[in-house]
Amino acid sequence: MFTARFRAVRRGGERLNLLLLASLFLVGLLLTLRMGERVLGMLLAALALALTGAMTFLAFGNGQLDRVQGLAAVAAVLVGSGAFVLGSRPLPGQIANLANSRPLRTLRFQRTAPPPPPTPSNNTVPDLHFQEYEVLERIGSGGMGSVFRGRRKTDGRTVALKVPQEKYLEDTKFVKRFYREAEVLKRFNHPNIVRVYDYKMEDPEHYIAMEFLDGESLEAVLDDRTLSFAETVQIVRALADALRHIHMQNVVHRDIKPANVMVLKGAFVDGLLREGGVKLMDFGIAVGRVLTRLTMTGARVGTPIYMAPEQAKGHRVDARSDVYSLGLLAYEMVTGEPAFKGSYEAVVHQQVFEAPKPPKQMNIEVPGRLSDLILNMIEKDAASRPTLDEVISRLDKGVLTDDAFTDPFALALGVGEQRAALRLLDLQGKLRVGLRDLSVAEGGLPNVPNALASDADGFLYLSLLEFRQGKTNALVRKLAPDGREVGAFGAYGLGEGMLLQPVSLTVSRGHVYVLDGEACTVTVYDTAGRFAWRFGGRGPGMGRFEKPRTIVSAPDGHIYVLDVGNKEVQRFTPEGEYLSRYAFRLDRKSEALRDLDGLGVDPSGSVYIVDSVARKVRRIEPDGTPGPAFTLETLVGEPEGAPWLLQVTETGQIYAVRQGGQVLRMYSSAGDLLSSRDMYAPVQAMSLVKRAVPVRV
Repeated sequence: MFTARFRAVRRGGERLNLLLLASLFLVGLLLTLRMGERVLGMLLAALALALTGAMTFLAFGNGQLDRVQGLAAVAAVLVGSGAFVLGSRPLPGQIANLANSRPLRTLRFQRTAPPPPPTPSNNTVPDLHFQEYEVLERIGSGGMGSVFRGRRKTDGRTVALKVPQEKYLEDTKFVKRFYREAEVLKRFNHPNIVRVYDYKMEDPEHYIAMEFLDGESLEAVLDDRTLSFAETVQIVRALADALRHIHMQNVVHRDIKPANVMVLKGAFVDGLLREGGVKLMDFGIAVGRVLTRLTMTGARVGTPIYMAPEQAKGHRVDARSDVYSLGLLAYEMVTGEPAFKGSYEAVVHQQVFEAPKPPKQMNIEVPGRLSDLILNMIEKDAASRPTLDEVISRLDKGVLTDDAFTDPFALALGVGEQRAALRLLDLQGKLRVGLRDLSVAEGGLPNVPNALASDADGFLYLSLLEFRQGKTNALVRKLAPDGREVGAFGAYGLGEGMLLQPVSLTVSRGHVYVLDGEACTVTVYDTAGRFAWRFGGRGPGMGRFEKPRTIVSAPDGHIYVLDVGNKEVQRFTPEGEYLSRYAFRLDRKSEALRDLDGLGVDPSGSVYIVDSVARKVRRIEPDGTPGPAFTLETLVGEPEGAPWLLQVTETGQIYAVRQGGQVLRMYSSAGDLLSSRDMYAPVQAMSLVKRAVPVRV
């Protein structure tokens, strides 16, 4: 009986042995390395011996020692012995490691260790001794060297000493490049360029003694606060003048960036930049107009975020490259963000192939003239950029105001942006005014307008797909010409005068016609928002709709509705009586109809219908006869199937954009493409708006 019981215990112990062994290894190793205490090592050794005895007892079966269990027992003894030895003295470097570790709470040992050696501070003075200068403290460091505050022994002048790291002094190319900066800077005498007093490049002394600047880099300033537009203009003006000075001496800086511009303390006095208030620094990669081998890594030397496209491509750089970099610096100052972001390779790709969003698109408050100047400075084609003389001239003439906006009409857009979700463009497609932001606060819109229309007095009507919870459930808003909300109507619901899904609207003869895409009806209100009547309904045409998308009105009061479900445009009287339809067959022999996805009417009454099969805009004259057609291609990335938004001016200029797309096309009355402009945000609604323009005396 005893033997059977013993064998049962043995079989159960086989599994236990491996668990005990693994646990012992882990606990012993962890505690020994972390604690390094003699007492702990001895306790661990005793524990190991006790466990070894237990495993040895369990290992015997019929008087024989199991090979695996025997090995486990021997290993346990070794671990215990090792723990005793390790516990008797710490491992090399163990104390320093323990100082940064947490004590083991399970064992509740309270232990002390010698304090770690002090870490050298950033301003610790190294063992530097120069014949002409006394080194006082370190004030900055980089990958290639450090900058120290020093004092000239002859007259006590405080200087900045730029000292290369010793390991780089063996590199002949580096030494030449380092001291070329001193040679270049000594040639300049400009209040906005850091001065170099002298330099030395004889063993054992290597340094450049420069003007000591008490301030902070423009990079640090931008991290700390937003500069005003006036401050930005003055800084750009000063830097442009400094660059003009170095260009006159056949030097190109090639590394204009915020970190290389120093803003001195008290730079602005009563809002005006004092002379020498900003300094251009770090001419370490500046070269003459003819590049030399000293550029080390070719045209990729420099900071890619501010690198000119020709520099990114490895082509020749000149003064125009510095103009580009200065433009990107100005871009960041007025928008708060760099124009390009990402990895080195991604930024280089953007520099060469992509145009950044215009500053005024980033920040609607940026003055138009300043935004235009910055965009001009960062043209991809170097020949299209202004010279520094032209930059300074434009700055001096004034860029803190917008050009006069005297167009009798403006183009209103509803776009998917937080700022200026409702905005006005001039007839050239340039952003001018932001009327409303997306915001739950008073004066904001709960979501992007999905339809826009205006009346003869310049009031703007917009529809929303969602109402503002807790405020009003009106889906149609009426805005004054300055953007103030002066009315709201069209509550969500099924009752009289209520709406489910407004998708388009138009204003004609004192009434607002709202097309409901879900109810397939047209609900009519007066301009005060009072319900007048309703027409339409779901059906196969003849006054009913399957999938209505766009509604427009003609000067004669007729109402046109684009029904993409029935593939037709229906014409109604102002009261909603069905008159006729426009549709296009696939071919002369087929009864099938072409898909339609756009509708517009010009001031003369001509109707413009987008034929999505032919990818053309077909014009129908007021008398019903076909007019000229022109091509309207969808660009890559634009939403297929979304309706085209069309607007036509009194002069016949046509504006077209895909709903949800962001490229606005402008065509002549003959259908010639005049220009395309990126709106840098999805356009959801568009309408021509009459403006009250002051009469000039």
